[in-house]
Amino acid sequence: MPSLYRTSTGSARENQLLETFCARAAAFSQDALPDRKKTDQWLFLAQHVGLATRLLDWSEGALIALFFASRENEPIVWMLHPLHLNYHAGGAPPTVDPNSLREFPLPWFNPRAAGVVNIANQNMRGAWEQDRVGVDLPVAVHPTYVHSRLRAQHACFTVHGKRKDSLHVLVPDSILKRYVIDPTCRLAIRRELAVLGVTESVAYPDLDGLARDLRDRFLT
Repeated sequence: MPSLYRTSTGSARENQLLETFCARAAAFSQDALPDRKKTDQWLFLAQHVGLATRLLDWSEGALIALFFASRENEPIVWMLHPLHLNYHAGGAPPTVDPNSLREFPLPWFNPRAAGVVNIANQNMRGAWEQDRVGVDLPVAVHPTYVHSRLRAQHACFTVHGKRKDSLHVLVPDSILKRYVIDPTCRLAIRRELAVLGVTESVAYPDLDGLARDLRDRFLT
C-alpha cells in the first residue's frame, strides 16, 4: 500500500502535499531540482526523500531488496512481474501477448494522437489532477534518476491509479509473489550482505549512509 493511502485523509491531501513540497523544496536543498513543469520528476523526488505519495518503491536488484527487507522486524520480499502488471493495467488487450512486452511506458510522455493512451503518464498526472485522469490499476515505470539514491538502489516504481487498494488486492498471484523471511535470520542476512558489498552506504550514498555503515561496522 503506498504511504499516501495509509491514512484516511491521504488521498484528499495529495495535491496539497505535492504543491507545497514543490513550492518550498528549493530553500531546503543544495542539489539541483527538477524543472517546474516536469511533474513526473518531482513525484519521483518527493517519494525518495520521504514524502507520502501514490508511488511504491521497487528495486531491480534482488540483494538490494533483501537488504531493505532485513531492516524490518517482520521481513518480507515482494517480487513483481512489472510488464504483466502493465498489460493488466492497460486493459489486457486480446491482440497483445503479455510475454512479448519489453518496454515500459515513459511517465513523462503525453501522446497527442487521438485514441492513444500512455497509462504511466495518466497515473502520474492523476497525482496532480485529483484523479481526473488515470487508469484503475497501478502501472510500473522506470524513473528519471533525479537523486543519487535512485541510482544506487536500482530504483523502479509502481504508480497507483484510481483504485486505492493495496497491490496484492489489485493484481493476481501470477504477477505478485510474497516471500516471508524468518525474523531470527535478519542479523545473519545483514552480515552476509555486507560481505557481498551491500551496506548502508551503498544503498544511501551520502553522509547519512556512511555514518550508519560505520556504526554497524564498529559498534555492533
